[in-house]
Amino acid sequence: MFYEGTEKRLEITLKQDDLLQFPEKFWSAMVEQAGAFILSKIENEHIRAYLLSESSLFIWQNKLLLITCGNTHLVNAAQFFQKKVGKENIQSLLFHRHQPVQPELQKSNFAQDTRLLNSHLQGVTQHWQGKYQGDLFFFGGSATAEAYSKQILMLHGLSGAFAKTLQTGEASTQQIEETLAVSEFFPNLLFLIEQFACQTKGYSLNAIDGDNYLTIHITPEKLSTYLSLESSFSIQVMQPFISHLLALFQPLQSNLMFFNKEANSSLQISLSPPARLRL
Repeated sequence: MFYEGTEKRLEITLKQDDLLQFPEKFWSAMVEQAGAFILSKIENEHIRAYLLSESSLFIWQNKLLLITCGNTHLVNAAQFFQKKVGKENIQSLLFHRHQPVQPELQKSNFAQDTRLLNSHLQGVTQHWQGKYQGDLFFFGGSATAEAYSKQILMLHGLSGAFAKTLQTGEASTQQIEETLAVSEFFPNLLFLIEQFACQTKGYSLNAIDGDNYLTIHITPEKLSTYLSLESSFSIQVMQPFISHLLALFQPLQSNLMFFNKEANSSLQISLSPPARLRL
């Protein structure tokens, strides 16, 4: 059985509203629009983090980040949310698709998604072709640089002893926690790890600290081994853990994507091989 590990991402910032006051049933309904469901939750006074059947949902007071994988239809969730809050209250919307391994299995392609988004929000698109392939739709602007994720790490072609153990589906939650060693690199994080589907042998982890977040998703199946890490922490904080993951999984291909947003300027995105980073 093939499972698509590469993600679609939806990041929305509002001009005003308190998303933390929205009822649980609203978020369940929104996630269901994309073709996923909520498994569990952690939260503090700044952020709420949901583990999903296909990745994660993070909620702040005026911002949300929804990440899904598999053959989910994330643009449906975007339309559901826009109808709830009204397009006039949307400060910015970022819809981002990493290139799927088997695009023919997806419910839509990027061109179809952007047609739906443009029917309500007139945005701009950006495309990557090369070692990294992906597409992005962006609407609006942001008042602060902190509104965007700091980095996304993408590892393809996982290998090594731990990747082989994950492929068997026999690794316990405790074994995964100890091997990933999140609590050692980030001792102050509140984190939750869960196996989300036995047949795909996939694992998800959410972690939060104040208003910062970290999420890891692993698809270890042989047809498409993949790991993604996304975080709002600085690269100085993340670099030791990134180096740990590179050594642990020995990927055939790796990319680190940075989102750089200055006040009242356009969104800038850059890619760097993780091993070549210099602090």
